[in-house]
Amino acid sequence: MLRSLYEQLGFFPTLIFSVLFFVCFTFWLAGIAGLLANKDRRKSTEWFTYMLIIFVPPYPIIWLITDVFRQYFRITRKSAQAQKSRQSHSSVTSA
Repeated sequence: MLRSLYEQLGFFPTLIFSVLFFVCFTFWLAGIAGLLANKDRRKSTEWFTYMLIIFVPPYPIIWLITDVFRQYFRITRKSAQAQKSRQSHSSVTSA
């Protein structure tokens, strides 16, 4: 398959396609692992999550990307709150 892609498209499009395919496959596996290990998942919706994983392959990738953004915003919000509390604490102790 890779050889026929190379013959049809050339080197760089084949390289980009191969790397993109590898990244998507890696994200798909990571998304499945994250969904199955998720502690927030309710037992009543567990079968629905399994069905989504099996029948909608992009679902784990989309879940993984949204979870990364959710964690990023949570971490930045907590670090901003911690920095504000440190600043207010240092201004109280210096006064």
